[in-house]
Amino acid sequence: MKRIFIEYSDNGIRTALLEGSKLQEIYIDPLQKNSWVGRIIVGRLQTILPGQFAFVDIGGRKNAFMNLSHGHGLKAGQPILVQVQKDAVKAKGMYVSQTISLKGRLLVLHENLRAEVGVSRKITDEKENTRLRKMVRKLLPKGFGAIVRTNAEGQDKEIIWAEIKNLHEIYLQIKERAQYALPPTRLYPVEENQIFSLFTDLIADDIAEIHISGTMEAFDGAKNAIKALLLSAENKISYYEGENAPTMFAHYGINRQISAALEKTIKLPCGGFITIEETEACVVIDVNTGSNVGKINYQNTVFETNKEAAVTIAEQIRLRNLSGIILIDFIDMDDEGNKNALLLALNAELKKDRIRAEIIGMMGLGMVQLTRRKMRPTLSGLIESTCPTCGGKGKIFT
Repeated sequence: MKRIFIEYSDNGIRTALLEGSKLQEIYIDPLQKNSWVGRIIVGRLQTILPGQFAFVDIGGRKNAFMNLSHGHGLKAGQPILVQVQKDAVKAKGMYVSQTISLKGRLLVLHENLRAEVGVSRKITDEKENTRLRKMVRKLLPKGFGAIVRTNAEGQDKEIIWAEIKNLHEIYLQIKERAQYALPPTRLYPVEENQIFSLFTDLIADDIAEIHISGTMEAFDGAKNAIKALLLSAENKISYYEGENAPTMFAHYGINRQISAALEKTIKLPCGGFITIEETEACVVIDVNTGSNVGKINYQNTVFETNKEAAVTIAEQIRLRNLSGIILIDFIDMDDEGNKNALLLALNAELKKDRIRAEIIGMMGLGMVQLTRRKMRPTLSGLIESTCPTCGGKGKIFT
């Protein structure tokens, strides 16, 4: 059973997805670090650099970076409509694009002159894939493409058309308002619906319960956003108030699981363990047998430990929102069949992720390299700060 927990407080918004009692995904949006991904803003073009790059003032602490198309015909100082693709991470500013896309529960509508239609990799049935691709292509407004999301599987034409029509109307309203807006001006989404984009990812037919805590105003806003995405979800929503509100995350064990997702070492059921190190250049994950030394066949013990680690690693990547280059140092195995089976198991677990992760391959001595798109700050980056005593080294002078 899947359940969503949404907690509003003076410090921001926390949203958790649980399957059974196990935390699957956590989104923490502190007010002072509110994510800008998906925002559509009229900015001002500040600087155009050689090589088709530019910086745009969108109202953030730093100017955002943007790639320009060849023959763009733009000039420094002019207003420009952009959408934030990546948040600022440490010394890097935000990344923006001139291509506007709007995310719904069933699909993403985006500007595309070739009317290209992509379908989620999680829709594996070829007939359904083809049906959706052909249907959506016929329904698209001129000058638009789409990415069909997993929630669209099995949906009929009328429901999909209703979402396309709604997203297209929002797009036209944004373009009209952009003509008169003084930069920098945020046009979408409106402030009171700051987590609407998140709901489009989480709200699905298989969600059994949605629990919300906070003010009644926040509850009404979240409830209306959820109903707009999936009307049947209204009957699944419950409200926590008074004495229950601040204890919701504690009562369901969510706080404890968030704390565990910040630990350097994670124990495996078999007795082995993994360690996770986040660095500036990459994330390094090490797998160890620990107390699981095996009694009969050491190679089988290693394989089973590695398989358990693959499941846990994929879970931790999602929970911690690890991204960029990720290096996994599995315990070395001699058997080629076991190596291939391990990669297949890891890939199957990574496919459960909403953010695409790609395995580059296995190098020598069990080292596996993969990449995952950088979209938002890591969990650690959001709720932890660098130690003022050791400066982040994790060690101090004796």
